[in-house]
Amino acid sequence: MIKKDHDPPQHLHKLNLLLNRLPSNHLRIEEINEQIAMHQAGIAGEKSLNFPLSFLDDKRFSIYHDLRLFDGVHYFQIDTLVVTQHYLLILEVKNISGTLMFDPAFNQLIRISDTKEEAFPNPLTQVERQRSQLRALLQKINIPEVPIETLIVVANRRAVLKATEKVQFISSKVIRSEYLPTKVKLLDKQYSDERLTVKEVRKIGRTFVKLHEPLDRDVLKRFSISRGDLLIGVACPSCDRLAMLRLHGRWYCETCGTYSRDAHLRALQDYALLVSKEITNQEARRFLRMDSGDAATRLLRSLNLESTGSTKGRRYKLDFEVSRN
Repeated sequence: MIKKDHDPPQHLHKLNLLLNRLPSNHLRIEEINEQIAMHQAGIAGEKSLNFPLSFLDDKRFSIYHDLRLFDGVHYFQIDTLVVTQHYLLILEVKNISGTLMFDPAFNQLIRISDTKEEAFPNPLTQVERQRSQLRALLQKINIPEVPIETLIVVANRRAVLKATEKVQFISSKVIRSEYLPTKVKLLDKQYSDERLTVKEVRKIGRTFVKLHEPLDRDVLKRFSISRGDLLIGVACPSCDRLAMLRLHGRWYCETCGTYSRDAHLRALQDYALLVSKEITNQEARRFLRMDSGDAATRLLRSLNLESTGSTKGRRYKLDFEVSRN
């Protein structure tokens, strides 16, 4: 049974917002597009695991997606954790195309695609580190010693899997997603003794969900982009063009003629996700391209936002969400 579903793709959402707020000739555009493609593939790969996982017995298997936990020293992230009374199973999902060459000699994964070779961190090393960190966390919450297995699950059906050496070992640790139910059956036979009580299994799940901290990365810092590089203004809800004009309490788009009373909400949320979750009157005027300080004050106050400070130093907390359908 799925006890924790996939997290909303917040980081991908931020990357797309950043892309929309940068000039088309910005030096980081290509790198951001590459990151977007990588995250989209990763999310698709993780979600594709739902089908093979659906063959597992709901009563015996508890499934937790997208766990980000702290072991006391470092954070670590697990794509999918399967919890049973007999063992725990860490699944690291890879949705990579091309020929994937596992190279234990140099501790790397090599992707060969269209005669181009790229090196990636060795996922086998990655899951071993996750296993060590998970074991340390289990000890901290007083869970008895329990076997922890790890698997690399390749979600891309067209990927060709190879290894430079240790082929038998790697083939036991790297599987295609459709083979997962069969692999779990083999693990069930290997670990026939119950190591955890039902109560302990529930404690693991309850604690991990409580300790889970979604990654909230500063994308400007990640790409060394200044806030001054961002395109300012309110985007039109009809044609997405920047920047609408503020006329008599409404926003007007000169491109398509659309009027809107609340188009500023999306712009302020862009600011919250890309720049800061707090904003002053002066910062709002600049980002929304408003001339009047009084008008900006009225607009911010109309949102009933929590604020700190007074007069010119007042800071408004941008803690609302906006639908972007």
